[in-house]
Amino acid sequence: MALTTIRRIYAHAGLQSFVEASGGLFVVGFLVKQGLTPAFALASFALVLLSRFALRAAVLPLAHAYGLRSVLLLGVLIRAASYIMLPFVSGLGPTLVAHILVSGLGSVLYWTGYHAYVSAAGDNAAMGRQVSIQQATVATVGIVAPAAGGFLLGWAGPMAGFAIIAAIQLLAGLPLLGAANPAINPKSRADPEIVRFGRRIYFAEGLQSGCAVVVWNLALFVTLGQSFENFGGALALAGLGAAAGSLLIGKLIDGGRPQHSLTLAYGLGAIVIGIKALAWAHPLPALVATALGALVAPMLATAMLSPLYAMAQRSRCTLRFNMATEGGWDLGCSTAALVAATILHFGFGYTLPILLALGAIGAIWWGLARWYRQPSVA
Repeated sequence: MALTTIRRIYAHAGLQSFVEASGGLFVVGFLVKQGLTPAFALASFALVLLSRFALRAAVLPLAHAYGLRSVLLLGVLIRAASYIMLPFVSGLGPTLVAHILVSGLGSVLYWTGYHAYVSAAGDNAAMGRQVSIQQATVATVGIVAPAAGGFLLGWAGPMAGFAIIAAIQLLAGLPLLGAANPAINPKSRADPEIVRFGRRIYFAEGLQSGCAVVVWNLALFVTLGQSFENFGGALALAGLGAAAGSLLIGKLIDGGRPQHSLTLAYGLGAIVIGIKALAWAHPLPALVATALGALVAPMLATAMLSPLYAMAQRSRCTLRFNMATEGGWDLGCSTAALVAATILHFGFGYTLPILLALGAIGAIWWGLARWYRQPSVA
């Protein structure tokens, strides 16, 4: 049954990654096109993350009553609704506030449910390979999905484009309908030491993602003339080499060489951040930096998620572990977005916000290396 569930997760991950790459990556840029300044667009994104942090307590009673899979599927449904709402956002106002709240609720139900579900369904002995397959699926879809998203939003328009993306979001739930639905024991508690350790890793990862992904994508969108087609095409071209990187890291982790995977992934990650900080203002160098980032991204995700899923299993309650640690990610990424918004508001460029990711990269590497040396550390 576990193998069947994992295969269903692979199918779901493929469809979900199409939604993220064809819709989710365009949201901040779309808000800029709708009249928000880049600073306010980043601040709106930060508010979505902070609303997730505030709403996360709603996950636990739902999981107790209906199981993890049901929480995940409810998140899929609400996220689809948030995409349908986007075309009606026009600058600052009540529609933007409503979108922030709906998007935050859908995201917190989906991502907390997803990571807890994968943690519960995965095989710890082959976690690196299983996560790397998911990341390879994401990378492969990422070759086509951004170009499709750019075409839909640029040619068909936001109304039709986001409606199609919402429909694909709903289709992403289909592979999970027949999957196992792990129950959560109301009396179970996650190991507090492992939770504290995982929360610190997730905070640093949120900070890194906010600076090197969210801020970078906005910088790229602006540099490419705020064109959905150009932005989507750049991300599509960048996805060509990403799958190989994720499979390499997964083999290193399962082959007993996790320290090598950390050094490779995070060393390359730091180099790419430096390149992005220098290249963002010019289209051709920015495209090269985007391609390098796409190669490294699945390597970073596999290197980080494999031990974090193992931590979740060892914590004795995957849901409570992920509820606590993903709150750390929300705080880290929202901090990055708000700091970047402040820097942009005062007229500075994107270089400094992107470079802030270097500190986060170092913190993640140090924490995960410590975990591999002594898995019970806090």
